[in-house]
This record gives sequence, C-alpha cells and structure tokens, in this order.
Amino acid sequence: MQSTDPTSLDRLNDIVVPTPVPWWPLAPGWYVLSAILLTAGVWLAWKNWQNWKVNAYRREAIRELESANTAGAISELLRRTALATTSRSKLAAMTGDRWPEWLSEQIPTESAESLSPTVHEQLATAAYRDTETESLDELRAFAATWITQHPSTSPNSADSNTTREERSC
Repeated sequence: MQSTDPTSLDRLNDIVVPTPVPWWPLAPGWYVLSAILLTAGVWLAWKNWQNWKVNAYRREAIRELESANTAGAISELLRRTALATTSRSKLAAMTGDRWPEWLSEQIPTESAESLSPTVHEQLATAAYRDTETESLDELRAFAATWITQHPSTSPNSADSNTTREERSC
C-alpha cells in the first residue's frame, strides 16, 4: 500500500550504482607511457652495460693490486692501467719525479688522496730497487684511489687520437 503523499518514504527507489570501470583495456595514454618507460629502461641498461665494459680494466687493475707485493709491481700496474687511456709515447717519457707528479695530476683534487713524500719517492725509484722492506699500505691506498678515479681520457693528452692498437704495440 503506497501512500499518495509525494513526500512519503515508501515512494523512494534504491540507489542505482554504475558498473565499475574495467582496468582493461587501458587508455591509449598508458600505452604511450609504458613505451616511453620501456625505452628509457632499455637505454639506461645499455648505457650501464657500456660503462661496465669500459671500466673492465679498472676492475682488473684493482684485483691485481691486491697481489702486488713491491713498489715496482704497483708502479708497473699503474703504468699498464694508464696505457688504457693514455698513449704509450706520452707514458714512456714519464720517468723519475715526473711519473708520480703526472699520476697525482690525473685524479680530482677534491677527492684525491694527497701524494705523500713517501709515496712520491716509492714511485719515482721503484724500478731501481731489488727488495722491498718498507710498508706499501700508503702506496696501495694511493694506487687504488688513482685506479678508481683517474679520468677515462687524459685531459693533458695531446695525442689522444691514437688507437688502442697503437697503444698496445
């Protein structure tokens, strides 16, 4: 029995809820955003892989540094590492005091471990020593810093256009 009164609660109907909006298919903007994110992810992965390959010589040098037990071996390791980025002709001229000075110039000054007189002397005269009785801790620390922080291309290199094959001759 319905009342004829228009304000009666008996005349109310239930609220009709619309059907939920489906998640699929996605709107076209989501496809565009997905494509952009996928492209950016692939590009970043490729750049990281390239960087990892370029720095393989640094990882190998750090591994070899752990087993170097003389100042001469550490100096030789630093020279071989420097050959990856600098021409052989430029490095061949680095002897005596010029070698440690060149090494210290290659790393950023704000993060560089200072080249102490002990390390300078060890690097400058390492090739002329037969036995080592002194501590190599400071030299190892400097070598590790140099290996990890030296620039990939030498800023002072005038002949940086040489190829890797020319450097390995």
